[in-house]
Order: sequence, then structure tokens, then C-alpha cells
Amino acid sequence: MGTLFNQPTRKDYFDNDAVKFLDTVKILARDHGLTVEETCRVLELSMKIDDYDRKDEHIVALGRLIKDLINEISMLREKL
Repeated sequence: MGTLFNQPTRKDYFDNDAVKFLDTVKILARDHGLTVEETCRVLELSMKIDDYDRKDEHIVALGRLIKDLINEISMLREKL
């Protein structure tokens, strides 16, 4: 998973992995007796869940940074 300053663009991701994605869809559809459309919907929902998890992780990291910043500002204020 990319981080704030090391995040590949979505365009690069799809340009490089589009064929793998299509192959995955075909294999999953065949193995699970689903249509391509049903398989795409399942994958879309899975990606949304994964995206929500990533956003949660990023927000937690941002929250920690803000908390650290507040602590540093508080310590500077006490020194004045």
C-alpha cells in the first residue's frame, strides 16, 4: 500500500495491471460460476471495503501527527 508521499497514481496502476485484472475477472467468474458482470460487482465491493480500510489507516496516521504537533506546541508554550 502506498503512503502519503509514496503513492502511485491510479493511471500507472491500471496501465500496468489491466491485463492481470481482466485475467483475474475471467478466472474468478469461471471458478465461481458467475457472470463477468457479477464478478466485477463483487470485486468492486471488495475494492471499496479495502479503500475504506486504507482511508481509516491514513486518518489514524494523520491524527497521530496532529496529536504530536499539539504536544510539541504545548511544550514550546511551557518553555516561554
